[in-house]
Amino acid sequence: MSKPEAQLPPGSSSTLRGLSETFSFYSSPESFITSRIRDFYKQSPELVASRSVVRAKVLNRNVAVVSSHAQINQILCDDSARYEARGAYEELMAPFYPSPNLLLSDGAQHRQMRDTWERRVDTLPSKATPLIGKLTEEHFESTLSGVETDVYELMKTLSWKILLGVFLDLNHDTPLFAEIESLQEILMRGQFSLLPVSINTGFWSSPRKKGIDARKKLEGLLLDHLGSKESACPFTATDSHELKDIANHTLLSTSSLAVKGLASVLTALFLNLYLYECEGGRPPLAATMSQNDSTESSKRLRSILMETERLSPPIVGIMRRSTSDNVISSLDGEADTLVPKGWDCWLYFAGAGRDPAVVGPTWDRFDPDRYCNDSTSPEGMAFGAGPKMCLGRDLVREMALAVAQTWLRMRLRVEGKVSAKGVRGWLGWEPQDSVSLEETAADMKQLPTQRPSKPVLVRVVRSEN
Repeated sequence: MSKPEAQLPPGSSSTLRGLSETFSFYSSPESFITSRIRDFYKQSPELVASRSVVRAKVLNRNVAVVSSHAQINQILCDDSARYEARGAYEELMAPFYPSPNLLLSDGAQHRQMRDTWERRVDTLPSKATPLIGKLTEEHFESTLSGVETDVYELMKTLSWKILLGVFLDLNHDTPLFAEIESLQEILMRGQFSLLPVSINTGFWSSPRKKGIDARKKLEGLLLDHLGSKESACPFTATDSHELKDIANHTLLSTSSLAVKGLASVLTALFLNLYLYECEGGRPPLAATMSQNDSTESSKRLRSILMETERLSPPIVGIMRRSTSDNVISSLDGEADTLVPKGWDCWLYFAGAGRDPAVVGPTWDRFDPDRYCNDSTSPEGMAFGAGPKMCLGRDLVREMALAVAQTWLRMRLRVEGKVSAKGVRGWLGWEPQDSVSLEETAADMKQLPTQRPSKPVLVRVVRSEN
């Protein structure tokens, strides 16, 4: 029997409903997507696949929300030339990050720029590791008093120190450090403002206007700093054009979004290393690992990081715009999905990393040894895939590993627990079907990056063993 003709994804096409769907998505992407998939299967009980493309109207744009590992790979890898990043991100990113840059470029321009930046960052992870270890040790020495502290805020402060230290050679107690951090926060608030207009009345400016003004000031500060003899930026510029390109990308690399992304990874990794299974009477994972960077210990630590990425990616997904009438292959022999030219695809990485079709029966559970024991286990989607995979993937991983290795060398002990069901589900400590959509929405913030919505309080002390 021939396959049915490709069809539009099921879901909302109403502009009026689209406004409410926009706010629903920003409130909780997990609830937004999962509830629509569940509604669809209630209406079509004969379908049993666990992942399906669904349609939404967000910011008055037609959106196909894609959450299966195979279909996201199709869009990012096999059919990457048929989708663009710039059109999808134009309104959200272009006013805040000057073009040309890797994020907002496509095709030949992106390939050429990527070749240049791959050469620039090739040796950066190995060069940055000693500095990251030093910054981490200094940062955590101040927490060893045993005073309760919020894990995410602890990691966010450390992430600012790491990114501004690595890319700008800035110490956290300098005025320029504080100014750049403040301007980057203003920029991000403008970028993600639900009032997407730039207004200045003379006595009041919209968040978007403030964000654009912050970007302009940051451009000047970064150009001056990177061009100065005192700057120890890891990238050397030979002319003014190259300096401007480096400044543009440093603006991205030291953005509040990048800081929050790294903080999200470190938060989940820290909780997995120090609090996973403590409640069952067993020692935390960190206590079972060698302190001397042995090959076996390093292998297991990398496996824990990869599993953390799979279950708890720092961003819930990315966007692409369809540049022609494209077809996404179906998962189950049913009709393929038609994505008309001009539609956006929202690729949901948090769903792809938990796709039973590729991960297997333990798709929703944290397994610290998954990437030690099974070389065929697919990676999560934390950094995308295909020709536009995040250039910073290897650097972020080495940063996270350097931080974690420093924790182990410091022989930290952590007192606390993770009680919120939504956070436990995010970490993979609870089966997904035992965590309600309401609990996820209440316990997790998912934009611009994933993190617990309420403080996870811990005491950090030095182990006596």
